[in-house]
Amino acid sequence: MLHSNTLYLSKLWVLFVHPQVNFIAFLGVAYLLYKKHQLLVILGTLGLSVWAYTEMSQQALLIDALNQFWRPGYLEATSSVDKEMYRSLIIGSSALSDSKYFLVIYSFGLGSLLFGFAFNSESGLGKLISASLIFIGILSLGSFARFYLGLTQINEVVDWLYQQVYSYLQPAIRVVIGLWLLMKLKKENSTRIEVT
Repeated sequence: MLHSNTLYLSKLWVLFVHPQVNFIAFLGVAYLLYKKHQLLVILGTLGLSVWAYTEMSQQALLIDALNQFWRPGYLEATSSVDKEMYRSLIIGSSALSDSKYFLVIYSFGLGSLLFGFAFNSESGLGKLISASLIFIGILSLGSFARFYLGLTQINEVVDWLYQQVYSYLQPAIRVVIGLWLLMKLKKENSTRIEVT
């Protein structure tokens, strides 16, 4: 009955929208850092574009196929053959979603790491953003390694870091990136006014 659970569906919609908002912010970051770090910015933007698109498509699969077709279809099915078909689709949706997560966590980790390196030459908030994005990138790639490359010996550390650090750091650093963008925009606007 998850297809009729408003809280569950709202979470999927948030997960669908948030990569779009974050990617737009990173386009602004890419614009501002491009002159100093072309290669890092190009590759970082590529990684984050793969992340954003893949996470959106992952959530679209769950919102649309799983919760608008397969779960209701299972409940409405009248024959055992139809019920079994929908049951197989529902069970298979986890594997389809996880295969998208494979790309999500890899490309997000890589993009975050590269942008972290690009921020390293900045001062002030830029240094904080750099350290945070490098941490997030390494943590994401570490999580990728444990899930998909079999490095299970790092499970305990990665789980602890996700629970105790990442869950607070991720939203906080997004706010800091927003502040950094506003400060850069304000500085750029005041420079243009002085020139004219």
